[in-house]
Amino acid sequence: MKLYYAPASSYSQRVLIALYEQEIDFTPIEVNLFDPEARSQYLQINPFGKIPTLTTDEGEVLHEACIIIEYLDRCSKGSQQRLIPEDPKLALEVRMLERIIDIYVNGGREALFTDSQRPPEERGNKSVLKAQRLLETACTVLNEKLVDRTWLAGEEFSLADCAAAPTLAYLRMVYNYKHFLNLMAYIKRLESRASVTKVFLSGREQMTQMLSTLSYPLELLALEKL
Repeated sequence: MKLYYAPASSYSQRVLIALYEQEIDFTPIEVNLFDPEARSQYLQINPFGKIPTLTTDEGEVLHEACIIIEYLDRCSKGSQQRLIPEDPKLALEVRMLERIIDIYVNGGREALFTDSQRPPEERGNKSVLKAQRLLETACTVLNEKLVDRTWLAGEEFSLADCAAAPTLAYLRMVYNYKHFLNLMAYIKRLESRASVTKVFLSGREQMTQMLSTLSYPLELLALEKL
């Protein structure tokens, strides 16, 4: 199988974490969507022009990180590592947590990031404040879930953790969540995990370079700098 990805893309990073967790062989193909020729070629594979995309050995083309991870999870049925639990109730919780992270945490991060690139006098409109409130509500929910859990859905690493790792790392560019103590302890565990460390190392240089070229440059903060 082939994974079309960009090292700094948080959605690509979710899938890469899953691949490394499940020790699945794949061919990585880096895509530069800012290059017109590369973008044109990639649109033949994914007409939406979004990354990542997985092409399977059977010729299937899969879009969307959560769908790709679910496919990978089915491929690894003989493995002890399941990113979506077999128990239906727990599987629903994992999917719900992934949605909370994607819609409210990542959505809030995107709103705050966009706001940070506006002139200071134009920042903080009603839509941004609403997105931040939802972000803070989501962080509160996750913080409460982590009172007595190692990972978001319990003692097993899951799809929800694949989504949380890059999302929470990039959130630090625009939002300080150090007051969520359980969440902070969880992120420390998360970013010490081998699969996450490997993915972050591969994407750090590209993201740092991108952030330095912004109108209002941002910093990719290490956890201990919060």
